[in-house]
Amino acid sequence: MEDQRLNARERWPEAFEGLSALQTHALEQALVSSWHEGVEPTTDLVRDIAARARSEISFDEFKHRVLRRAGVQ
Repeated sequence: MEDQRLNARERWPEAFEGLSALQTHALEQALVSSWHEGVEPTTDLVRDIAARARSEISFDEFKHRVLRRAGVQ
């Protein structure tokens, strides 16, 4: 039987570096929630969510990146 866990910390350990426990939990929950809805997180998406959690990018920049990857912008 295939493992039905995302294992985000194992797949993208670098994304979790420098995050507080609360930010780590929020990142994991965002990824797992999307994954259960059928969205397979990409490395770029994971990095962008983590960068947003660290306040390295603004919400507008985060949105711009997501829309660009989706082909909307």
